[in-house]
Amino acid sequence: MHLSQQKAPEFEHECRIRDFYAKHFNNERSDELLVATEHSFSDGSTRADMVTIDKSELIRIWEFKIKADFDALGQILSYVALAKRKFNFERSVRGVIAAFEFRSEIPLAIEILNLNIEQVIIPAWMRQAGSIPLTQQVRPLIVEIPVTN
Repeated sequence: MHLSQQKAPEFEHECRIRDFYAKHFNNERSDELLVATEHSFSDGSTRADMVTIDKSELIRIWEFKIKADFDALGQILSYVALAKRKFNFERSVRGVIAAFEFRSEIPLAIEILNLNIEQVIIPAWMRQAGSIPLTQQVRPLIVEIPVTN
């Protein structure tokens, strides 16, 4: 079951974050083109949150999470496998997990196992798009403008 099909409030937040990120995608990743959100694979029941392509024709399959955990890792591995099969292994495909924070074991597993998965930290200011309160660790940046005479 995919995010948009699940009723739990945290998945609604993730969908709103994903949609907001997609809307501002060119500002965040100017060298890539947004292909689709809610991209369905051949069976129609499995959907990636987002698909992009860059100038070198690398296809990226995205999974959005508030906090990335083992479920996110399993999901993105499955989506990348489905995408590679869909393209008959003729296209370069990379998974991307986008989250505000990552469980500490996730980056370690990605690096040690050489999983070829990108980790994108979603800018903290985008939390408001998903109605996600700022944590104590993430505070808005307040810029002081010096007064000159």
